[in-house]
Formats: sequence, C-alpha cells, structure tokens
Amino acid sequence: MNRAFLANLVRLAITLAVIGTVILAVLLPFALPHDHPGTVIAAFLLGPLSSLRHLGNVAEYATPIAFTGLAATVVFRSGLFNLGIESGVFLGGLAATTAALLLPSFGPFTPLVAIVFGAVVGSISCIIPGELRLRWEAPEMVTSLVLNFAILYAGVFFLNYYLRDPAAGSLMSYRIPADAKLDRLLAGTRLNSGAIVALVACLAGGVWLYFTRSGLNLRIVGQGPVFASHLGLSSRRIVMQAQIVGGMIAGMAGAIQVLGLYPRFSWTQLPGLGWTGIIIAILARENPFYVVPAALFLGYLQVGGDFLARDIGIPSEVVGLITAAIMLAVTATAIFQHPAVLRLIRRIRRVEAAR
Repeated sequence: MNRAFLANLVRLAITLAVIGTVILAVLLPFALPHDHPGTVIAAFLLGPLSSLRHLGNVAEYATPIAFTGLAATVVFRSGLFNLGIESGVFLGGLAATTAALLLPSFGPFTPLVAIVFGAVVGSISCIIPGELRLRWEAPEMVTSLVLNFAILYAGVFFLNYYLRDPAAGSLMSYRIPADAKLDRLLAGTRLNSGAIVALVACLAGGVWLYFTRSGLNLRIVGQGPVFASHLGLSSRRIVMQAQIVGGMIAGMAGAIQVLGLYPRFSWTQLPGLGWTGIIIAILARENPFYVVPAALFLGYLQVGGDFLARDIGIPSEVVGLITAAIMLAVTATAIFQHPAVLRLIRRIRRVEAAR
C-alpha cells in the first residue's frame, strides 16, 4: 500500500479520535446532570441525520463556508496568509444587491449577472493586501485585517446613502427583486441552487490545483518561492492571480448568500463567513477536494447544536464552544506549520532582534 496513503489514513484516524474526544469532553458536563444523558448525546450526534429536511439544513449552512473555504485554500496556496476573504464576502453581497437593484433585469440571467458583479467587486479585498505585500513587503495579515474594517465602514456608508429603504425599520436595502433570487432546492429549508455551484466550484478547484500546469505552478510558488525562481516561474504574477481568484470566490460566496437567503441586504457588521472559511481551509489541509466534507462537518455541528437548544434546553452557545474546541485541537499545529505564518514569525523575530 502507498506509504503516503497510509500516512494520510493515520492522520485522518488521529483527527477523528481528537474530534470524538473533544465532543464528549464538552458535552458530558451538560449531559450528566440530565435525567437521560444518552439522549443529549444522541440528539447532538443523530439529530442532523434524522430527516431529509435536517440534512438540507446541514447543506444550507455548509454552502457559503464551502465557498470561503475554497477561497482561503486558493489564497493560502500562494504562500500568503491574506485575511481579506472576510470583507470579500461583505463586498460580494453588497455588490450583488446593488446590481440586482440598480441594473436592468436580464430575465433568467439576472442572478448570474449579480453574482458575477459581486465576485468582481469582492476580489478587491484580496488584491489590495496582495499588491501591498508584493510591492512593498507589507505584511498581508496586518493590511488585510485593517482593510476588512475599512471596507465594512465604506460599505455601510454606501448602503445608508444609496441603497437604504427609508420605509424599513432599520438600516437595510430595498427588497431584492424576485427575478434576482436563487431557486430553492428543498422544501422546509433555505437550501438553494448556490449549493450546487459550491460543490462544482470545489471539485473544479481540486482538478485545477492538482491536475493542471497552472495549479502545479501555484503549489510550487507557495511551498518554495526560491525553487520557483530557479525554475523561471513568475512568482509575482502567480501569487497575484491567486489573490484575484480567491477574492472573486469570496465575493461569489457573499453574493450567493444574499441572493439565496435574504429579502434585503442588511449586513452592518462583517458576516463572519470568511473567518469560518479560513478554519475550513485549515481543516481541509488546503485541499479543495476536502473543503466540502469539512464544510458539511461544521454544518453538522451547527444543526446538532440547534437540536440541543430546541429539544433538550441546552444553551445554543454550547455548539460554539464545541466548534471552537474542535478547531483549536485539530488546527493549532497546522496553523503554525503554514509557510506564510512561519515567514511572518521569522520576520517578527528579526525585527525584535534588531531592536
């Protein structure tokens, strides 16, 4: 048997063991005082699988974070730890709403036009930190974090002065036209056609990354910039292309989230989907083929937590605690082994040593 396959199998077994241990460690303190502790654990583990509608809820939650997980995977594979994905989601949702409200109707192609518009505008959030890093060596982690909030405040300003419905009770846009909304796939849920796009995008991303020359070039540049220069690869161009593609995918996530779930655009805070996408990318080991299972796993945890809150009376915040504990246990080592993070740590140490 292939040695690499065995190594991956061992890592998977260890990961599953860690996840199981963390789930039990967090749930037991809440389950033991209950009259039937097994009911608590069963509700969390089996509730999401109890019906087709609940499975649809899992897929509904997984859809946007599969997009952002793929976006983070593409960006991180370039060797940059660009966190602009979060504001890319916000920009994508705002831009798609703007296109739906202000552009003329394109009939059945209206959602597609709005999503493309959102993807193009959303890419700005990753392009700017990437350019600052490549041109002036500005740490992309810092610049992208700052830019996230700059984009948020600019977006809220635009929403307030150009899209706001004065008849609404709070800060939100006019209603998104019906012809711009995405089709529902499963009754009783908000699962929409964006889920199909997310699945296809992750599969296409895996094929591109592992079975094409440009994908190979990206992996070489991300893992060994010096080696890439010896091969004559244009590292700057390849890295910037990854920022553009990753930002566009993040913008697409925001556009699909808004057009698929909401009657109006009402985000006045960053939606948080980009941060979750970063967790997905790390959990998936920056492999697009693993992004969908990782996103479904987080969706499974979320729906299981909803069961605990609704049927057992355990606070819904418990699922956040479980998710945080699992992510901390599974991804801590992976984060600090990421080439971009290691380079950033080395730069910080050099600066400290020079003082």
